[in-house]
Amino acid sequence: MKTDELIQSLTTDLPKVARGAVGRRIGLGLGLGGLASAALMLAWLGPRPDLAQAVTTPMFWMKFGYAAVTGLILAGLLVRLSRPGARPGAALAVLAAAPFAVVAAMAAMRLMQAPPETHQAMLMGHSSMICPWRIAAIGLPLLAGAVWAVRGLAPTRLSLTGLAAGGCAGALGAMIYSVACNETSAPFLAIWYTLGMVLVAVLGALAGSRLLRWR
Repeated sequence: MKTDELIQSLTTDLPKVARGAVGRRIGLGLGLGGLASAALMLAWLGPRPDLAQAVTTPMFWMKFGYAAVTGLILAGLLVRLSRPGARPGAALAVLAAAPFAVVAAMAAMRLMQAPPETHQAMLMGHSSMICPWRIAAIGLPLLAGAVWAVRGLAPTRLSLTGLAAGGCAGALGAMIYSVACNETSAPFLAIWYTLGMVLVAVLGALAGSRLLRWR
């Protein structure tokens, strides 16, 4: 049997998939994972004591927005990659890198404007050694939700899809963690928040080839 005939025989009489079904399934997985991640953060760390005051400051929304926008972009990439044969697309890949580029540029500008003796404090804050690990831990339920969602779909680029799932989970985990974090430095955000997201992304990529195979 020729390849074209084989493909035709495999796709004949397949049930139609409702429009938007892929996005809804991934949204459900991330939503359930997000609820679990939020519950974990509240039970483990709790919101920062000065949250009511913090939400009136630009830095709080920069942290929250950086993580949220990154997570939403990567969720869109995940929806795309969860379809068979899909490629990420150059435009979407550039878009996914845009939030980090903006934050990195802002961090560099803040460092250039600040006295040299303050640079270490701006870079390290007071929680640099625990921040990425907290983000990774809070992102794990989101990663589990993303993996559950994609396992019911048909990705063909398994490691790349896992990377997108992990990156999305890490970013949304960082968004949730920002409610508990009281760091106020753009250089800190550019380094340590990003590292936390990367940790979950790497876990997703490692899990992708094993857990995202078609059932």
